[in-house]
Amino acid sequence: MNALNFNNEYREFLTDVKDNLIAQIKSKGLNATGYAANTLRVVANQKLEAELRGPKYLKYLQTGVGSQPKHIGAKFINALMEWISAKPNVQPNPKQTIKQLAFAIGNSIVKNGTSIKRGRKGISVSQAIRKVRLNY
Repeated sequence: MNALNFNNEYREFLTDVKDNLIAQIKSKGLNATGYAANTLRVVANQKLEAELRGPKYLKYLQTGVGSQPKHIGAKFINALMEWISAKPNVQPNPKQTIKQLAFAIGNSIVKNGTSIKRGRKGISVSQAIRKVRLNY
């Protein structure tokens, strides 16, 4: 196998891993805004180097976020507001704004962690790799 074929094979392998992760994100209901799935990509160059890249918070779709004694920043609240807007089943009550609901959810995460941290299954990169390897 020459270098070009190896590069193509490796890129195809990572693309299959990416597709598996996107399928996991969708099947586990973790695709509210679509940002994680839409920005996950394979980046390769001619030096036989390739990697799978995605948003920084992708790791939290795998491990969750534990309770942390930190304050809630504007960036976190804005991300929660975007998430709330994308989730029709998560809406503020009539006397509450989206920002107030975002603060309430943020406070709950700071106090209790996310559902993935508390036991809900998140995505699994190692599972995606194992599954793709079985097909090669």
